[in-house]
Parts: sequence; structure tokens; C-alpha cells
Amino acid sequence: MQAERHKRFHGYVKVEVQGRAPRRWGWAIYRSDSETLVLRANTGFAYAEDAWKAGQSALHALEAGEAATPIAA
Repeated sequence: MQAERHKRFHGYVKVEVQGRAPRRWGWAIYRSDSETLVLRANTGFAYAEDAWKAGQSALHALEAGEAATPIAA
């Protein structure tokens, strides 16, 4: 797990239902150490799998230290 040492951010993605009809899915990224919300999707997704893929992509960008726009506090 040597690659873990090079991460600049440690967190996880959570996929949640945003609305019931029509059902829309969104993702949110939280810090592992404090469970603080860091970033979330601006748009909804029709499928949970699509939201998961988009959230994972954003998480990998944060882990690599690439610029991401955090949510307003």
C-alpha cells in the first residue's frame, strides 16, 4: 500500500437519493478523519451507478491533489 502515502486527501464517497419522483441520485465526499462534508454533486443522476462513478472520479482528483471546488460552509 505504498500508493496510500502519496494521497493528499483521505475520504470516501457516499451516494444518496436526492428526490423521490423522479428518483435522482447524488454523491458527496466526506473526510475520513472528521466526517466533514467536502464536496458534493451539483446535478442529479438517473442511476446510482452513474453517481458512484462520478463521485469516485472526483475523489481520485482530490486524492491526487488536483483542484476541486469545495462546497460552501
